[in-house]
Amino acid sequence: MKKRTTHGYFLESTQLLFQNAQEDVQINTLLVPYKIDDSKYEYGLTLCSRGYKSDSQQIKLHGQQYRARKKFEKLQNEANEIYQIHLKFLRISFEKDVEKLKEISAYGIRTRSTADWLKEAITFYQNTVIDEEAMAELDSYGITAEMFQQNENKLKDVDAAYRDHKLKLGAAQNAVVLRDEIFNELALFRKKFIAICRTALRDYPQLLEKLGIRVYSEGYVRAKPKKDEKQPPADGGTTQAAPTDGAAANVEVQAEPAAVQSAPNNNKKEKGK
Repeated sequence: MKKRTTHGYFLESTQLLFQNAQEDVQINTLLVPYKIDDSKYEYGLTLCSRGYKSDSQQIKLHGQQYRARKKFEKLQNEANEIYQIHLKFLRISFEKDVEKLKEISAYGIRTRSTADWLKEAITFYQNTVIDEEAMAELDSYGITAEMFQQNENKLKDVDAAYRDHKLKLGAAQNAVVLRDEIFNELALFRKKFIAICRTALRDYPQLLEKLGIRVYSEGYVRAKPKKDEKQPPADGGTTQAAPTDGAAANVEVQAEPAAVQSAPNNNKKEKGK
């Protein structure tokens, strides 16, 4: 079964390949007839350098968007818990007054879409806070205007955190695209370079080994994996596969973290609301 490698291992082994080929006089001389000169080595090493930077940037931005998501979810859960209480009390108070519930945006089942949930919650607070009758009912439950306003402000923080997460998520996804473009270019150049090395150094297996190019003994046949044989990654599936020598990079992104969870719906059982 083909061994999966990390991006770090791919970059390290590729950089070693170009450096050793350039620094070894014998190898360098044998590659000259195949138009491998300093410009080719520098091109490969430059791609490696860009690969390291793009990979580090992707990891950094992924971490930032993950922290932004956790912050948003924490604020959302806190605000939603209080929001559901306010919503419940007003629905009880105006159970038979559908028009009033519609006026304060308290009628109907709450949506599970995060963006729509935010819009509904903010609209509910904006409409309720200016409705004297609704605020009087909340006061009868011990919920003062100040307490009501505090949760409205929390929703504004939730909205800001949600927007921040979406921005960071977009930046992280873009970093993945840029990184993969560089890895694809590097993998293709590496593939061609190794093909030349195998031809130029075919009579010098020790030199191929020095470049990190595996040399098989004559008659070697790679065993095929069994159809039902599966080998999961050691880390449970979070490691991203790096491009191999046999093909251009086609890296599957982790990605990106699970979609933002929407607020829970605690009112599904309320008939007509």
